[in-house]
Amino acid sequence: MGKRLGAADVDKWALYVIGQCCDQSVPDGFGGTEPRITCNAWLTTQRKAWDVLSDFCSAMRCMPVWNGQTLTFVQDRPSDKVWTYNRSNVVMPDDGAPFRYSFSALKDRHNAVEVNWIDPDNGWETATELVEDTQAIARYGRNVTKMDAFGCTRRGQAHRAGLWLIKTELLETQTVDFSVGAEGLRHVPGDVIEICDDDYAGISIGGRVLAVNSQTRTLTLDREITLPSSGTTLISLVDGQGNPVSVEVQSVTDGVKVKVSRVPDGVAEYSVWGLKLPTLRQRLFRCVSIRENDDGTYAITAVQHVPEKEAIVDNGAHFDGDQSGTVNGVTPPAVQHLTAEVTADSGEYQVLARWDTPKVVKGVSFMLRLTVAADDGSERLVSTARTTETTYRFTQLALGNYRLTVRAVNAWGQPVHIPIR
Repeated sequence: MGKRLGAADVDKWALYVIGQCCDQSVPDGFGGTEPRITCNAWLTTQRKAWDVLSDFCSAMRCMPVWNGQTLTFVQDRPSDKVWTYNRSNVVMPDDGAPFRYSFSALKDRHNAVEVNWIDPDNGWETATELVEDTQAIARYGRNVTKMDAFGCTRRGQAHRAGLWLIKTELLETQTVDFSVGAEGLRHVPGDVIEICDDDYAGISIGGRVLAVNSQTRTLTLDREITLPSSGTTLISLVDGQGNPVSVEVQSVTDGVKVKVSRVPDGVAEYSVWGLKLPTLRQRLFRCVSIRENDDGTYAITAVQHVPEKEAIVDNGAHFDGDQSGTVNGVTPPAVQHLTAEVTADSGEYQVLARWDTPKVVKGVSFMLRLTVAADDGSERLVSTARTTETTYRFTQLALGNYRLTVRAVNAWGQPVHIPIR
């Protein structure tokens, strides 16, 4: 690949913006801040160039895309929309439904993920960070997956990587497909677009501007609209530079004459408009592919885009204690005399785990990990917990062969294992 692509064939400015996003400071989970994404990778084996490039892109939450001229990179981050699509500027099929939607399967919406990362405070050994969405688990049941955080050497970044995967699968569940003519193709893969679909909304929220009167700040639309009794309504227009601009709707006369707070420069007749109502969520999508059809039109596939996801992920890590390998500069004590008391409770089982340590160290806490043996011989994670006490109770367990691991948090000592049957 390096022989076919030179420096001029790579979009370095896209990489520059991605680097800015990765360098921004976010909470580290321990009360401080750290860069959003860093990559500390040691490549020791020869691999395909595209596979290595994809690994680096996965660390930066982006994907490589050939846009027809250069190799560019599309990062999953909040960005401004570049165009609005409605029924008036897309190809209308015979069935009268220009926008075709599909949704991810429930089994593909994971709510717990085990993230493998490299812990420099534990001899650069692989550590596992369990990230969960407890509300989704309570609603749908536990659905666990695993991932390797490439180049990750910080627990906070590992937690954000897992939370990003969970929130992506739970929040961005919708895909839209539609076609446009050459005149309507106003974006490239990776751009964020707005879909104003009358059929989906149940009311008219998109169309064309028939006339513009800048002096009276009045727009004549191609269809009637109805404003809600309360709240602020915005209308999205296209200015003379081809950029989407949103302005406030002040009043509507005869259903089609809309008075706005201001008329953006260059708004032309027959340009597209889209309505944003206070009771209707703006529907944003990120384009993932553009394909040319045999009839000269272009087929577009886009996935749902939730701008709030980044803030949810960046502020989702909250840890206790010290991240270093020792607590208060003293090696935490080993766990010993681990016992488990099993009791039946209405067809389910409870387990009360007890242990002790040879000495007491201020600030030490204990990490518990409970797994159950699966039919194929592997182990499935059931629960994790963290406590400062030397007892812990697990409830609502089914009959099975369990393994409980208890260790001091950030300990250098060996963990203690005991199977519970």
